[in-house]
Amino acid sequence: MQRMTPMALVLCLGLAATAQAKSEKSEVKFDAKAPVAEQIQTVEKAISSENYSEIGLEDKSRVQQALGRIKLALGSHERVDQLSPHDQTQIFNDQEVINTIMTRAHADSRMVCRRERSTGSNMPQSVCLTVAQRRRAQEDSRKSLNDTQRFNNFKPGS
Repeated sequence: MQRMTPMALVLCLGLAATAQAKSEKSEVKFDAKAPVAEQIQTVEKAISSENYSEIGLEDKSRVQQALGRIKLALGSHERVDQLSPHDQTQIFNDQEVINTIMTRAHADSRMVCRRERSTGSNMPQSVCLTVAQRRRAQEDSRKSLNDTQRFNNFKPGS
């Protein structure tokens, strides 16, 4: 029985550490019921983190503008439910803008590693790129192929 207790403790600590690691990598979302000041700090910190590295300047600007409007509408209140229905609606709309941008940026910033063989070699190498980088490379390849086909099918004088 004494051997079981330390083993159970180690297992619980391992599960707690795993849950904490997952929560650090999870996406940031605004919640209307939680204190807004803490959430604003969390979003501002997340924008500059590696988990949101693929957020563009335009999207980052839109998030910061929405945060500014939320701060302005909130004034000295701590929670959204303390505001008038009109202000609550405006804050809710800004929260949706933030959540949409942050969710997309989090998904695009996810690192994916693949074992790929380079041309002329049988030895695979790990190639790690974010989802957005892979999408851009695929789009660039398609565009290049289409441009080449268009150029080759061009018939002067027609």
